[in-house]
Amino acid sequence: MKDSSFLWYDKPASVWTQALPIGNGTLGGMIYGKVEEETVSLNHDELWTGHPKNTIRPGSLEAFQKARALALDGKLRESQNIIESDFMSTWSQAYLPLGDLVLTFDGSDRKSDYIRSLDLDTAIASVSYRQGKRIMRRELFASHPDKVIAVRLICENGKFDVTASLRCQLHHKVKSQSGLLVMSGEAPSEHNTNGQSDKQSYSKVDSERGMLFTCAVKADTDGKKHISGKEIEITGATVVTLYLTAETSFNGWQNNAFTNGKPHLEPCIERLSKDFDYEAVKMAHIADYRALYSRVELDIGSNGKNNIPTGKRLRNFKKDKNDIALYTLLFNFGRYLAISSSRPGSQPSTLQGIWNEKLCPPWHSNYTVNINTEMNYWPVLPCDMPEINEPLIEMVRDLSVAGERTAKEMYGMHGFAAHHNVDIWRMTTPVGGCAVWAFWPMSPGWFCEHIFAHYEYTMDEKYLRETAYPIMKKSAEFYCDYLVEDKDGYLIAAPSTSPENNFVLNGSNCAVSQTTTMTMSIIRELFENCIKASDILGEDKEFAEILKDKLKNMLPFKIGKKGQLLEWYNEEKESEIHHRHCSMLYGLHPAHLITADGTPELADACRRSLEIRGDDGTGWSLGWKINFWARLRDGNHALKLFDQQLRFKASTGMNYSHGGGTYENLFDAHPPFQIDGNFGAVSGVCEMLLDCFEGKIYLLPALPDKWSEGSVRGLLAKGNIKVDMTWSGGKLTSYSLTGNGEAHIVYGGQETVHRLDGGTLTVEL
Repeated sequence: MKDSSFLWYDKPASVWTQALPIGNGTLGGMIYGKVEEETVSLNHDELWTGHPKNTIRPGSLEAFQKARALALDGKLRESQNIIESDFMSTWSQAYLPLGDLVLTFDGSDRKSDYIRSLDLDTAIASVSYRQGKRIMRRELFASHPDKVIAVRLICENGKFDVTASLRCQLHHKVKSQSGLLVMSGEAPSEHNTNGQSDKQSYSKVDSERGMLFTCAVKADTDGKKHISGKEIEITGATVVTLYLTAETSFNGWQNNAFTNGKPHLEPCIERLSKDFDYEAVKMAHIADYRALYSRVELDIGSNGKNNIPTGKRLRNFKKDKNDIALYTLLFNFGRYLAISSSRPGSQPSTLQGIWNEKLCPPWHSNYTVNINTEMNYWPVLPCDMPEINEPLIEMVRDLSVAGERTAKEMYGMHGFAAHHNVDIWRMTTPVGGCAVWAFWPMSPGWFCEHIFAHYEYTMDEKYLRETAYPIMKKSAEFYCDYLVEDKDGYLIAAPSTSPENNFVLNGSNCAVSQTTTMTMSIIRELFENCIKASDILGEDKEFAEILKDKLKNMLPFKIGKKGQLLEWYNEEKESEIHHRHCSMLYGLHPAHLITADGTPELADACRRSLEIRGDDGTGWSLGWKINFWARLRDGNHALKLFDQQLRFKASTGMNYSHGGGTYENLFDAHPPFQIDGNFGAVSGVCEMLLDCFEGKIYLLPALPDKWSEGSVRGLLAKGNIKVDMTWSGGKLTSYSLTGNGEAHIVYGGQETVHRLDGGTLTVEL
């Protein structure tokens, strides 16, 4: 069904959020599809400002101890003042654009029969149009096997001229070398603007610290080719194929990329020195991509809207919600983005995946780890792509090392600590600014939820033993030290914040509380998962007993006067009742501490909290709310949030107070663009169709009425069990299970146990 797997437009992109993304985990490109001068905006996942450095603030341990004592004494404002004046550190570094590949064609901008498209089934972008008798066609894709962006230009019924050049906003030089067009440059050694400027500065004082990079282009053609110092000129061609690759000097988060960097020029020259067979490169790319993408297939119906340009379909959706395939298109597009922005060996997806056009991007385009980075990886396991998890797991492994010093010197505690911002240098200290966002040492615990889930889905005991559990234990050691007794004898984590939210204290905003519901939920879940892991592995029983004792004495969930789940230690007045974060509901999602069946009173409190918070929000906030309502078994309400996420948004810059939606190229509009909303929507679809916890697999737990007819193939459940389903009239008609061991299936309130032997079991209802 092309209307659920194909993006197409009848005109070139005029702004970045209309361009079409391609990527192989390391190299990213944004394709505008212009006729007279094409632009492919380029990114490399390792190209950042900065260098390794110690960001721990002197005297921060003493400041924390004072802040803790004040918080326990109920002097919350004073505690926050100490944190903000004496504890905070410096800003994270920024993810940078690599540059642009610019193709200048002969002729004018006049065209007819224009189509610009992205095929999600092949991960190939295309442009085609007529110029008089000439038919011009382009194919562009980012190959993971060959580590190149390939661009094929074809002219039928004539010949064409084209000039290829490279441009860059960073310090750089372009030259001809080894038959290639080569651009080499240097990134700034510091990101000092903090979003206050659109320009990066280069410091003479701080020399020999900026990351180095190379981008190289090779051209094959049946025309005449000439490479000058600045460009590749091709004349009289019917076919031109360009291969672009790039490398940086980044050599690990602990190494200076200038003085101790890895080679970046030589690998590019070597990679492009071989004779490429374009069709072979293309077929290898498609096979590699489909090995991941084709594992899952969703069909909830088609309305035959593939004859309408995607941008128009999105605009029409406000009035025409019968375009049911648009839900599937966004689902498939999100899976495409996950594969394109995260691969084994790459860096994890940033706030913008791997796509960024700005020298000073919003929020540095970093890893914002108080939900956004985690959300990037929510759909990966249920969509059966555990390989895509590897970059995130590797980053958490790095943080478990980098954060040891932070835990010891800033908190006087064991284990490791990290806060709400991380960069390629694995910064673990709190950034500058306000406690409301920066004072949040809870990201390790949240990451541990994700890395333990990786075991639950894959059942890879070696991974659990060698990778996951050592990190989980180290994180739990930190939180064991962090817990203190409150006035009632409960263990709490003091002081705490609820990410980016305030309450009203004596007439003004305050962020610091004795503890918060999210903080306690993360710690509780981590301790429970460590105990499970200890039992599975048959080791570390003493530590498990310590955690069990602490769990017995931890502060329980509290319900407020309005029937809502409390967010802070006490019932406080909301400073922003419709705040985008719903962090107090962490126990509902992504955790399963609160469930509709197991803890109905708490589930009702979550529902009431969502009602009070409201249905609107930024793009990623809408994505999270889809998952919340699915966990509450309300598929219709989840779909209502999905509909809001599909609101068309023009490119309005940073304006997230106006609510989220979707840009013309289907990027999530925070706004501005943040990729987490795309991934949150995919996860929400998975949650509506499948839920799994406590050894049970729930089929169609939150199917919306509107999705009454459909099927899904290839979803992955915990226990490494693959699930196919078909349904009709809103009722399950059949399901298939592939895996090993017992599968406890729950549907319609009834539980059925199946014994699997590695093959596929099909049940007709």
